[in-house]
Amino acid sequence: MYQDYNNIYNRRYGYPYYRREKTVVDEEIISLSEALDLIRKSIADEKQDELFYNALIEKAPDDNAKNIIVDIRDDEKKHNEILRFIYSNITGEVFNDINNNENKINEETTYAQDLENALFGELDAVKKYRKIMGAMPSSKMQTLIMSILTDELRHANKYNYLIHKAHA
Repeated sequence: MYQDYNNIYNRRYGYPYYRREKTVVDEEIISLSEALDLIRKSIADEKQDELFYNALIEKAPDDNAKNIIVDIRDDEKKHNEILRFIYSNITGEVFNDINNNENKINEETTYAQDLENALFGELDAVKKYRKIMGAMPSSKMQTLIMSILTDELRHANKYNYLIHKAHA
């Protein structure tokens, strides 16, 4: 009897899944394996992000803007450490950096364009970390992901401020 129930009903949602269309719920809820893939990608993108922040700091028009971007960059470094901690706690492995030869920064963009790219990058990160948070196996790891997620929201607000200042 239990086996028949398992074949007809999806244990996670409790309703028949064999004849339904893909829903919004399916896009929002990811497995732990998918979350680990997103974490690996975030860690691997660290070097490119560092180059981007350094270039953005160089382009900043004043010390106030530079300090804001430095604070954001430092938060991103902290996020990387948190993600490495979570990854190693879940998998039991230390994440090994992959030497990526594609570490290039586009020098032709303007400061304002870079700010807009950064803003939308932060907003995309919010969506990514929201999905990752739902797959975390413990409340401790959920709390760590929530700290990253709220920092990303703060960063987006700071970028909005810098964009407003750049266009004023």
